[in-house]
This record gives sequence, C-alpha cells and structure tokens, in this order.
Amino acid sequence: MRALHYLTLGLLSAVAATLLSADAARAQDEGEENAEYEAPGKGVWRNYDFVPGSTVWFATDFTDEPVGRFPASQLEFVKGNMQIVDLEGENVLEATEKSTFRVILPEPLPEDFTVELTLKTGTPNMATYLYFTPREGAWNKYESHYLVLNRYPGIYSKGQDVATMHLSRGLADEWHLVKLQQDGTYAIVYVGSDRVSNLPNANFVTDNTIDFDVAANGRFPTYIKDIVISVGLDKLYDALMESGEFTTRGILFAFNSDALLPESTPVLADMVRTLESHAELAIVIEGHTDSVGEDAYNLELSERRAASVVAYLVERGIDAGRLQALGKGEADPVADNATPEGRQQNRRVVVRLQD
Repeated sequence: MRALHYLTLGLLSAVAATLLSADAARAQDEGEENAEYEAPGKGVWRNYDFVPGSTVWFATDFTDEPVGRFPASQLEFVKGNMQIVDLEGENVLEATEKSTFRVILPEPLPEDFTVELTLKTGTPNMATYLYFTPREGAWNKYESHYLVLNRYPGIYSKGQDVATMHLSRGLADEWHLVKLQQDGTYAIVYVGSDRVSNLPNANFVTDNTIDFDVAANGRFPTYIKDIVISVGLDKLYDALMESGEFTTRGILFAFNSDALLPESTPVLADMVRTLESHAELAIVIEGHTDSVGEDAYNLELSERRAASVVAYLVERGIDAGRLQALGKGEADPVADNATPEGRQQNRRVVVRLQD
C-alpha cells in the first residue's frame, strides 16, 4: 500500500479565513472584537488528535475563478454539472447534478498524508465519496478503503461501513470541516470536532489522483471549498534531533488574531510533553506568514502569534527561560506565494533548537 485554519499565520484575506474550521471561525463585523474561542485541550478538544501534513501538495483557491465556470485550472472535470458560484460573498464549487471531479497530485501519496476539505451537502443522505485510485465499475465493488461523507460519515469498503459515526443531520445545512489523517496504516477522520473514524488497519490504496463523487441535484446542491492535500507527519522530538528544527501547520489562530484555536491541541500537547521529558531542550518558536497584506502588519501579527505559543507553554509549566518567540512575517518563504499550495505552505510555525 502506498500512502482546515493549517497554520494560519498569514490569514489576512477572505480566502485564508475560509480555511478555518466552521466550528471555530465566526464572522465578525468590522471593528468588533474577536469572539472568545474554546482553549486548546479543553472540552470536546481534549482528545482531538488530527495534525495536518507539514508539506502541502495541493490546495484550492477559488477567489479569482470566474463565476459560472468549472475551475479547470485547479481540478479535472470528469462528469456532471459543476460551477463556481458566489455564495454569501465567497466563491465556492457548486454541484447541481451527480458529478465527479479529480484532484491531480505531483506523485502517488505516501503512507503518511492528510486530506482537508469543507463541505455542505443538500440533504443529510446525500453523499460525497473520495476514492484514492480511479474507480472502475460499481462503487460497492471498490475493495480498498474510501471515504463517504453523509449521515454516516467515515471509512468504507465495498459498499460497507468499516469505521463510521451517525450524525443525524449529516453534512447538510451548514459548512462542515472534514479531515482525514493516515499515519502508516492508522487512519482517523473528523467532521468538525467529532472523530467519526478511528481505524488502526486502514487500507487506502493510493495513486496520484483523488476522485470526488458528489451527490446533488438542482433542488439540493452540494458545495465544496478549501481542499488541501498534505504529506509528512514528522514527530517534534525526532525532527529536532535530526535537523534541529520542526515545521508544523497544525498550530492555528483565529482570523486576524493571536488567539489559539482548539484544533491546535495535538501539536501543542506534543510540545509540552517533549519539553517536559527533555529538560535540556531550549527552543525558538518562529511565526511565518504568506505575502498577503502589508509587510509590517504580517511581521507584527507573526510576532504576537509566536508569543501566544510561548505563553501557552509557560502556562503549562514550561520554564520561560527555555523559550524564545520570534516573528518572521513573510521574510522567509519556503514556497511560491503565487500558488494556493505555496501560500498554505508558508503559513507555518517553525520550532528550532536555540543556539
């Protein structure tokens, strides 16, 4: 077998704002203070364990796509009726008939990868299917595992549920952030804060494509946005020992704010455990952004966000003398800011060993 915001350090545009969890990102009137967010590690987020891949292979950005057209520059059309629509001031992909589109990846997915997307279906029973190799023949003959997103979302094989959870309204009525993480043969799936699949013997046979089969009709359309495919699930301590630094997109912030989002729980918890277990470690926490917005504001925001991470660690008993916060803004990009994938990649936190 081959194997969403998402570090959101540079979320200074409406595009980046849409990458935040529908459970966490709340619309704010201009001039209004950011809403109070549940703290990482609290409530339903205590056992949250999704971490996005560190290297982005694919990401959608429909901001500049013409309304009424299929976004052929980003996705491959297979069949159906799909177009970009303006939904409440945001460009999203709408399906109004049973449709299929394909994501093309630079190479076959490795054993460690993550898939993130935001989805709203027409009715609870309408399903969106994700196949990791092109499906030939009936869906109930597809032997390897695939993802089904409906009233019983989760992992399926040959038309039968393998690891699912009942959601009474499915993914209808409102936007839902869906996340799949495969780490070797272990797979988890989240819909919002609900872990709907927890499968230790997953069998996602993968290629360099992902097919999305979307159920919809003219009365009950389905909407999709913010597809992000990433690879690489490095462990903090192992990365620090091997290269002296660890990069993550798993520390997320409220839009235009330094408030940590609860989806940051697993990465922050790993940082606390690592620093508690290795008292000799002293680290620098760097905040990085993409190039959206003004340079000075990007720098100031990244500084505040790095400081928020330090404050979180100090509150949990880590000696402040072992921690340093550094905002880098857009000064050190690791990818091309002209592409959606590049912008996603540049919004990150880097943890380095102090000199």
